[in-house]
Amino acid sequence: VQGEMIETDARTAEMSKLMENTYRDVNIALANELTKICNNLNINVLDVIEMANKHPRVNIHQPGPGVGGHCLAVDPYFIIAKDPENAKLIQTGREINNSMPAYVVDTTKQIIKALSGNKVTVFGLTYKGDVDDIRESPAFDIYELLNQEPDIEVCAYDPHVELDFVEHDMSHAVKDASLVLILSDHSEFKNLSDSHFDKMKHKVIFDTKNVVKSSFEDLSYYNYGTIFNFIDK
Repeated sequence: VQGEMIETDARTAEMSKLMENTYRDVNIALANELTKICNNLNINVLDVIEMANKHPRVNIHQPGPGVGGHCLAVDPYFIIAKDPENAKLIQTGREINNSMPAYVVDTTKQIIKALSGNKVTVFGLTYKGDVDDIRESPAFDIYELLNQEPDIEVCAYDPHVELDFVEHDMSHAVKDASLVLILSDHSEFKNLSDSHFDKMKHKVIFDTKNVVKSSFEDLSYYNYGTIFNFIDK
């Protein structure tokens, strides 16, 4: 491993590390807030971000179902706790990102209502792709929130998570589902095809991570850029 060794004092080093993760958290919050605004205005947020990021000094992150893990979703609170009066932007960023699971659930309920279905298959429970870590995972929070909905049947599929209730057979997991809700950007989800969803009742995908790179012929695919078609404003 090669790198530069920079000498500083302990307090500066600690704050620098906290700010690395806080910067990313606030940037993601901006993307998530922009998602809500664009969906209300029938604008493709992913196209907006791509266009804005063509400016050399702009780097808006990608929106998602929330922020998880034991760093990004935690470190901002250390700064907030030390100086809450001046950490208003950081606090607001946390509130926006913490609101995303409920936003995804509300959108999912609207999709299910429009489809006259009741089964949702969640793809991914981890806070990021290709790991088995569900600590502070918004995907796991969304799964639990959906489980509390009396009119929705939820099935969880995640090839990386070994829990009793998690299905590891994709074909069985999507059987009779009206919606596949993608919440983690696992590599396995990038190249999905129509054949993976033959047993679905309604062939609809809502991809909150914009991870799928496939094209579909017999399936309706939505991400944050196009899901406004289902949102009741």
